[in-house]
Amino acid sequence: MKKSTENANRLVIFLCWAAYTAAYLGRLNLNAYIEPIRDQLGASKTELGLVSSFFFFSYGIGQLVHGILSRKYNTRYSVAIALVGSAAVNIGMAFCSNVELMKYIWLLNGVFQSVLWSSVIKTLSEYMRDDMLSKAVFVISTPPALGTFLAYGISAAFSSFNLKYKWIFILPAIILLIMGLVWFVLFGRLKDKKVFINNKNNITSEKKFALTPIFIFTSVFLIIAAVSNGFIKDGVTTWTPSILKESYGMKESLSILATVALPLIAIAGAFVSTAIHKRMKNTSALNGVFYITELFVLALVIFTARSSSLKNPIILLVLFGVSAMLMSAINNVITSIIPLYMREKMDSGLLAGVLDTFCYVGSTLSTALLGFIADNSGWSGVFNCLLVFGAIACAACWLSAAVEKRNNNRQNN
Repeated sequence: MKKSTENANRLVIFLCWAAYTAAYLGRLNLNAYIEPIRDQLGASKTELGLVSSFFFFSYGIGQLVHGILSRKYNTRYSVAIALVGSAAVNIGMAFCSNVELMKYIWLLNGVFQSVLWSSVIKTLSEYMRDDMLSKAVFVISTPPALGTFLAYGISAAFSSFNLKYKWIFILPAIILLIMGLVWFVLFGRLKDKKVFINNKNNITSEKKFALTPIFIFTSVFLIIAAVSNGFIKDGVTTWTPSILKESYGMKESLSILATVALPLIAIAGAFVSTAIHKRMKNTSALNGVFYITELFVLALVIFTARSSSLKNPIILLVLFGVSAMLMSAINNVITSIIPLYMREKMDSGLLAGVLDTFCYVGSTLSTALLGFIADNSGWSGVFNCLLVFGAIACAACWLSAAVEKRNNNRQNN
């Protein structure tokens, strides 16, 4: 029975990982192919940045709504519907040439995709044995990086062949449709085997959690860290190809291909945060360490961009790679480690949905705001803006860590 349960747990982890990786192909394809789309449609950075922001806006609100409602969802159906719905929206984008209409089609994509994270975390929270939890946390933290890698890799290949932008939406639509059907069929068979009945501690046990002033206080700081994480992470990923093309004269297809390296490095961030968390349980302090390092990296970006002797695309990519790793580490702490390790006290799906909402508030701000800044103040203005957001988040994390430490000392005394 134990072996059967372990195998079933592994299959659930794989299904959650595959579903969420596929989802990234159908959400980042617009951002990954933003330069070819802009050229083919004759649109500005601000216009296409706004299309992307419409997705982040609906995704962020949807995360909050579905996080609250997810405890009532049958995830076999909710995940399948979300994947198939996103596939349909991508088909709609493929045959749309009006930027104004694209905003509303892509907004609908955010509605469907916002179902996924809270449903996936709910599934893992309900069915994972305690000894499988750390493995689940690490595996489910990799889809953002791997999905980004695949999305930008496909975009680089399409750009090198000068393909029309419709193909960057059609291919993910096919993958999403197949994954939706696979999830529905395999998850149905797993539930029929009834091998999880002893693992549903998170449903059957009563959550015991006190909404204390300390929790509210530290939650505000956590929200600031989450918003800044989304702002920096998606801002850097979205606009790196444009920066390489305009500031360093790199060919369009090569600039997209060079960006592919960023998410590969980011996967290391998920591993690092999971490993360090085993020793540093104070998640605010953990995020504070990552944000301090990020400030140093962004300061180097600004310094090298202003130096004629150090202004080199390789240096920029190395620095952005380290930034991607750090942002991935912070994102893993906020959206995976905190919700899953608090599953005995709070509903993991709800907490994951709420925290991911605030990450996407930052993402919503970043694509449109950074596009606007780039149009009006150049890329130096973009780098300065990223530095400001990083500094605010760093201060918030260390204030939260100090408050938590003082509160723990009082309780121990």
